[in-house]
Amino acid sequence: MIKNISTSRRTFLHGLSASSLVALAPRLSAAPMQLPALRQLAGGHPLIGAAVPTHFDKRLNAQEKAILSSQFDSVTPENCMKWQSLCRKQGEYNFGPIDRLVEMAKANKQKVVGHTLIFNRDGNYPDWLFRDGGKEADSKLVWKRVEAHVVKLMTRYKGRIDSWDVLNEFVESHDPGYRVTDFTRFLGKDYPVRLFKLAAEIDPKAKLTYNDFAVENPKRQKAILAFVRSLQDSGCRVDVIGSQSHLEIGDDVGKNINSMIKNFAAIGVRSAFTELDVDVISRKLFWNPKTRPAAVLQNPYPVSCPDEVLQQQAKVYHSVFEAVMANRKNVDRVTMWGITDRNSWLNNWPWKRVNHGLLFDRASAPKPAFHSIAKILARR
Repeated sequence: MIKNISTSRRTFLHGLSASSLVALAPRLSAAPMQLPALRQLAGGHPLIGAAVPTHFDKRLNAQEKAILSSQFDSVTPENCMKWQSLCRKQGEYNFGPIDRLVEMAKANKQKVVGHTLIFNRDGNYPDWLFRDGGKEADSKLVWKRVEAHVVKLMTRYKGRIDSWDVLNEFVESHDPGYRVTDFTRFLGKDYPVRLFKLAAEIDPKAKLTYNDFAVENPKRQKAILAFVRSLQDSGCRVDVIGSQSHLEIGDDVGKNINSMIKNFAAIGVRSAFTELDVDVISRKLFWNPKTRPAAVLQNPYPVSCPDEVLQQQAKVYHSVFEAVMANRKNVDRVTMWGITDRNSWLNNWPWKRVNHGLLFDRASAPKPAFHSIAKILARR
């Protein structure tokens, strides 16, 4: 049962100091129900969310389900709403996993994020989408299919989805300014305008989000800001810009995030952190083809993560939430991309290793990052 928010915050703040956070962790690990709930501390401003795996009823253990229901007031389906997962065969939709997620969220009094209507990346769509029998489909047929898919999905969950990630990963900061994919090849670079107008027509009350990666990077932020302005100039409603924010230890992002939120607010758009995690194993070597062979051999923490590394991780989470709470009226939600380290995608991306990127460890115990965030939220 959720306690009164003010009472919960006062209880948490009583006797809490920076030096007590780490000392508190073992006691709270032994009795997880004593943990302050992030959703209560934030009070919905912003929403505190988590990504949920497709078969969450089977993949999550009892402790993880308890964390999901008690800590978060927003949920995002990791994959089951993406087109290639939802409709592998033309005309055959598998709504079961989404239906179960929506019902679970209703029972837990959680908002649901529709992720995502269109993912502008090759491979993130069913094979049949751009085919017409044995030949390529024409642009009219492709748009007809896109339109039918969006109408079907949004109409089914109208009134039950708080926010839709209408478009995912369209912008590039280099020429031509957008990611060239089969969507742009068949529908042209302006198809996002049609897409956002369609979504707004179907559900006028749902928040409409443009979602992309590394939005906290100033160069990408500038390009995304220009893109959203172009959508607005074309008569589109864009309520939120989502930054996936897959960060890593050592990232100094506080100032960039602060300016990002302010820049988006200046054009009437709120910010969201849609896929937040903080990798404890640097990915920088991986992105260089010359050093990638060495990078993929890294697996430094196969059993547990050293406390000094977890403290570095907590600093990154701390900087994100300091910026968020300083601009909270312009932040819609902060979603962690997973619930515990056990079910984090970072264990397999961008190479397979044991990772520790979330707020709860493999035993569902809260980490220093959790306590750092809770302390910031409790100050509100």
